[in-house]
Amino acid sequence: MPFKVSTTTSNFMIGVTAAASAGIYLGRGYIAPGIAMPVTLGVLGGALLGARVLMHARPQVLRVVFALVIGAMGAEMIASGITGRI
Repeated sequence: MPFKVSTTTSNFMIGVTAAASAGIYLGRGYIAPGIAMPVTLGVLGGALLGARVLMHARPQVLRVVFALVIGAMGAEMIASGITGRI
């Protein structure tokens, strides 16, 4: 499957799952709307910008950026597991 298609499909499914979970958590009072609203606006802005960038970006560059981000996240997870930080 092409890289751009697979990443957009994956992001869509993550969004659907997150929306369903957010509705449940909001209904139970686990989410502070005053904090969640600015975060939601930032996510929406980032998603719109990302969709525009994706249309013009080369798949090879996207693969490298994706690998670097995943590598950095993995290193952070390993470091926090070793030092006991959460």
